[in-house]
Amino acid sequence: MGYLKFLFFMIPVWRDLLKDLIFEEVPWDEIQINYFFGKANAYDRANLPEKAIKEYEKILKKQPKSIPVFLNLGGLFFRRGEYEKAIPYYEKVVRINPKHYQGHYWLAVCFWKLGRYYMAINTLEEIIEFLPTYKDALNLLGECYEKIGEAQKAEHYYLKAISVDPDGIVIPGGILSKKERLGGREERIKH
Repeated sequence: MGYLKFLFFMIPVWRDLLKDLIFEEVPWDEIQINYFFGKANAYDRANLPEKAIKEYEKILKKQPKSIPVFLNLGGLFFRRGEYEKAIPYYEKVVRINPKHYQGHYWLAVCFWKLGRYYMAINTLEEIIEFLPTYKDALNLLGECYEKIGEAQKAEHYYLKAISVDPDGIVIPGGILSKKERLGGREERIKH
């Protein structure tokens, strides 16, 4: 069944390959890289991760510091709940580009999923240093502080997330009163 899905997901990849070969003036190396990315994505979507990894490795032979490849490999493991295996790929992204907010964020989410809240906090604080209005990082930082029992710090970061995006959703966790939590409503903290 996986290979049938793979063939289905390859249709747009083949279309783009033909378009690049016939109608576009795209350099051969770029055509190859695009094809490998498309093929790896098709394998991933068809739940054939081993095949996807092999395609990403082909790209890394040509571009050993490819941030998109490392992000995709991290995501491949993350989506399967293999957070420990995703971490090294997100770490590579951050080493290549220390201000890559997505690399930092997904690394922090992996730590959070594994219950390593202090590691997640350190990683999230790095994001906040160079991107102080990143709502998702502020929100997750609040969640991490809540998990370790520091309600004041959690509230501080939740409020910062609200101030950045007043119409967004903030994780309520233990900050709201017991009555509000039991009511099943997602209320926002008003400031």
